[in-house]
Amino acid sequence: MPQIEVNQNTLCKLFHERMLIMDSFEKFHPVLTAHYTLDWLTQTQVKRVDDLFNQPNFTTVSAEKLPNQIFDTVKGINHVMQRVMNTTELTWGITDSNDGSFKGIITISGFNRDDKTGIIDFTFVKNEARGLSEVIKRVVEFAKDHFDFTKLEVNLNAPATVISSILKENNFETLDRHHFELDLSTTN
Repeated sequence: MPQIEVNQNTLCKLFHERMLIMDSFEKFHPVLTAHYTLDWLTQTQVKRVDDLFNQPNFTTVSAEKLPNQIFDTVKGINHVMQRVMNTTELTWGITDSNDGSFKGIITISGFNRDDKTGIIDFTFVKNEARGLSEVIKRVVEFAKDHFDFTKLEVNLNAPATVISSILKENNFETLDRHHFELDLSTTN
Protein backbone atom coordinates (compact mmCIF):
# COMPACT_ATOMS: atom_id res chain seq x y z
CA MET A 1 0.00 0.00 0.00
CA PRO A 2 1.47 3.41 -0.93
CA GLN A 3 2.41 5.67 1.93
CA ILE A 4 0.85 9.11 2.03
CA GLU A 5 2.96 11.78 3.59
CA VAL A 6 0.82 13.63 6.09
CA ASN A 7 1.81 17.24 6.36
CA GLN A 8 0.08 20.58 6.59
CA ASN A 9 -0.24 20.90 2.79
CA THR A 10 -1.82 17.45 2.49
CA LEU A 11 -4.25 18.15 5.32
CA CYS A 12 -5.16 21.55 3.87
CA LYS A 13 -5.75 19.99 0.45
CA LEU A 14 -7.97 17.24 1.90
CA PHE A 15 -9.88 19.77 4.00
CA HIS A 16 -10.36 22.03 0.97
CA GLU A 17 -11.59 19.11 -1.18
CA ARG A 18 -14.02 18.05 1.56
CA MET A 19 -15.31 21.62 1.88
CA LEU A 20 -15.85 21.86 -1.90
CA ILE A 21 -17.89 18.66 -1.79
CA MET A 22 -19.85 19.94 1.22
CA ASP A 23 -20.45 23.27 -0.50
CA SER A 24 -21.77 21.42 -3.51
CA PHE A 25 -24.00 19.19 -1.33
CA GLU A 26 -25.46 22.30 0.33
CA LYS A 27 -26.61 23.53 -3.07
CA PHE A 28 -28.38 20.27 -3.91
CA HIS A 29 -31.77 21.19 -2.52
CA PRO A 30 -34.48 21.55 -3.39
CA VAL A 31 -34.47 19.39 -6.52
CA LEU A 32 -37.63 19.60 -8.59
CA THR A 33 -39.52 17.27 -10.91
CA ALA A 34 -42.73 18.10 -12.75
CA HIS A 35 -44.84 17.05 -9.74
CA TYR A 36 -42.49 16.60 -6.77
CA THR A 37 -40.08 18.58 -4.64
CA LEU A 38 -37.04 16.80 -3.18
CA ASP A 39 -35.69 18.64 -0.14
CA TRP A 40 -33.78 17.89 3.06
CA LEU A 41 -35.71 15.78 5.54
CA THR A 42 -35.39 18.60 8.06
CA GLN A 43 -37.81 20.58 5.85
CA THR A 44 -40.57 18.06 6.57
CA GLN A 45 -42.44 17.79 9.87
CA VAL A 46 -41.25 14.76 11.85
CA LYS A 47 -44.84 13.56 12.23
CA ARG A 48 -45.21 13.40 8.43
CA VAL A 49 -41.98 11.38 8.11
CA ASP A 50 -43.13 9.07 10.90
CA ASP A 51 -46.54 8.64 9.21
CA LEU A 52 -44.76 7.41 6.06
CA PHE A 53 -43.30 4.50 8.01
CA ASN A 54 -46.72 3.52 9.34
CA GLN A 55 -48.43 3.04 5.99
CA PRO A 56 -47.86 0.56 3.16
CA ASN A 57 -44.72 1.55 1.27
CA PHE A 58 -42.07 0.29 -1.11
CA THR A 59 -38.55 0.28 0.23
CA THR A 60 -35.06 -0.84 -0.74
CA VAL A 61 -32.74 -3.02 1.33
CA SER A 62 -30.81 -0.17 2.98
CA ALA A 63 -33.94 1.87 3.62
CA GLU A 64 -35.97 -0.90 5.22
CA LYS A 65 -34.94 -0.36 8.87
CA LEU A 66 -38.02 1.64 9.64
CA PRO A 67 -38.52 3.26 13.04
CA ASN A 68 -41.43 2.18 15.18
CA GLN A 69 -41.65 5.23 17.46
CA ILE A 70 -41.57 8.93 16.68
CA PHE A 71 -38.45 9.39 18.84
CA ASP A 72 -36.67 6.85 16.62
CA THR A 73 -37.79 8.86 13.59
CA VAL A 74 -36.23 12.01 15.07
CA LYS A 75 -32.96 10.16 15.73
CA GLY A 76 -33.08 8.68 12.23
CA ILE A 77 -33.53 12.08 10.58
CA ASN A 78 -30.64 13.41 12.66
CA HIS A 79 -28.38 10.55 11.54
CA VAL A 80 -29.39 11.00 7.91
CA MET A 81 -28.55 14.70 8.00
CA GLN A 82 -25.20 13.93 9.66
CA ARG A 83 -24.39 11.62 6.73
CA VAL A 84 -25.40 14.39 4.31
CA MET A 85 -23.17 16.87 6.15
CA ASN A 86 -20.33 14.32 6.07
CA THR A 87 -20.86 13.96 2.30
CA THR A 88 -21.48 10.22 2.42
CA GLU A 89 -25.03 10.45 1.06
CA LEU A 90 -27.64 12.79 -0.30
CA THR A 91 -31.09 12.20 1.13
CA TRP A 92 -34.23 14.08 0.27
CA GLY A 93 -37.79 13.98 1.46
CA ILE A 94 -40.24 13.73 -1.46
CA THR A 95 -43.23 16.07 -1.33
CA ASP A 96 -46.06 16.46 -3.82
CA SER A 97 -45.55 19.98 -5.22
CA ASN A 98 -49.30 20.51 -5.73
CA ASP A 99 -50.76 19.61 -2.35
CA GLY A 100 -47.66 19.44 -0.10
CA SER A 101 -48.27 15.83 0.94
CA PHE A 102 -45.22 13.84 1.96
CA LYS A 103 -44.65 10.83 -0.32
CA GLY A 104 -41.30 9.35 0.59
CA ILE A 105 -37.55 9.52 0.97
CA ILE A 106 -34.84 8.95 -1.62
CA THR A 107 -31.08 8.65 -1.14
CA ILE A 108 -28.00 8.61 -3.33
CA SER A 109 -24.90 7.10 -1.71
CA GLY A 110 -21.70 5.40 -2.78
CA PHE A 111 -19.61 8.57 -3.06
CA ASN A 112 -16.62 6.89 -1.40
CA ARG A 113 -16.69 3.68 -3.46
CA ASP A 114 -13.71 2.92 -5.67
CA ASP A 115 -15.86 1.33 -8.38
CA LYS A 116 -17.78 4.59 -9.03
CA THR A 117 -21.11 2.89 -8.42
CA GLY A 118 -23.81 5.01 -6.84
CA ILE A 119 -26.60 3.44 -4.83
CA ILE A 120 -30.19 4.65 -4.84
CA ASP A 121 -32.38 3.79 -1.85
CA PHE A 122 -35.95 4.86 -1.28
CA THR A 123 -39.09 4.54 0.76
CA PHE A 124 -42.21 5.59 -1.13
CA VAL A 125 -45.93 5.29 -0.44
CA LYS A 126 -47.32 2.18 -2.09
CA ASN A 127 -50.62 3.62 -3.27
CA GLU A 128 -48.84 6.17 -5.49
CA ALA A 129 -46.02 4.06 -6.89
CA ARG A 130 -46.29 5.60 -10.38
CA GLY A 131 -44.92 8.85 -8.97
CA LEU A 132 -41.77 7.00 -7.96
CA SER A 133 -40.86 6.62 -11.65
CA GLU A 134 -40.76 10.41 -12.07
CA VAL A 135 -38.61 10.78 -8.96
CA ILE A 136 -36.17 8.01 -9.96
CA LYS A 137 -35.82 9.50 -13.44
CA ARG A 138 -34.89 12.88 -11.94
CA VAL A 139 -32.47 11.35 -9.41
CA VAL A 140 -30.74 9.39 -12.20
CA GLU A 141 -30.39 12.59 -14.25
CA PHE A 142 -29.14 14.41 -11.17
CA ALA A 143 -26.52 11.75 -10.36
CA LYS A 144 -25.34 11.69 -13.96
CA ASP A 145 -25.08 15.50 -14.16
CA HIS A 146 -23.35 16.11 -10.84
CA PHE A 147 -21.21 13.09 -9.98
CA ASP A 148 -18.71 10.79 -11.67
CA PHE A 149 -20.65 7.57 -11.13
CA THR A 150 -20.39 5.06 -13.97
CA LYS A 151 -23.26 2.92 -12.64
CA LEU A 152 -26.23 3.20 -10.32
CA GLU A 153 -27.66 0.32 -8.27
CA VAL A 154 -31.00 -0.32 -6.60
CA ASN A 155 -31.26 -3.35 -4.30
CA LEU A 156 -34.64 -4.73 -3.26
CA ASN A 157 -35.21 -7.01 -0.29
CA ALA A 158 -37.94 -8.88 -2.16
CA PRO A 159 -39.06 -8.76 -5.78
CA ALA A 160 -41.83 -6.24 -6.41
CA THR A 161 -43.45 -6.25 -9.83
CA VAL A 162 -44.43 -2.58 -9.69
CA ILE A 163 -40.93 -1.47 -8.67
CA SER A 164 -39.32 -3.77 -11.24
CA SER A 165 -41.35 -2.21 -14.02
CA ILE A 166 -40.59 1.32 -12.77
CA LEU A 167 -36.87 0.57 -12.70
CA LYS A 168 -37.01 -1.02 -16.17
CA GLU A 169 -38.85 2.09 -17.47
CA ASN A 170 -35.83 4.02 -16.24
CA ASN A 171 -33.39 1.70 -18.09
CA PHE A 172 -32.26 -0.34 -15.09
CA GLU A 173 -31.47 -3.98 -15.84
CA THR A 174 -31.65 -7.01 -13.58
CA LEU A 175 -30.80 -10.68 -13.65
CA ASP A 176 -32.41 -11.74 -10.39
CA ARG A 177 -35.31 -9.29 -9.67
CA HIS A 178 -33.56 -8.14 -6.45
CA HIS A 179 -30.58 -6.20 -7.79
CA PHE A 180 -30.95 -3.57 -10.50
CA GLU A 181 -28.16 -1.74 -12.27
CA LEU A 182 -28.00 1.19 -14.66
CA ASP A 183 -24.89 1.73 -16.78
CA LEU A 184 -24.63 5.52 -16.99
CA SER A 185 -22.20 5.38 -19.91
CA THR A 186 -24.98 4.04 -22.15
CA THR A 187 -27.78 6.42 -21.12
CA ASN A 188 -28.49 9.67 -22.93
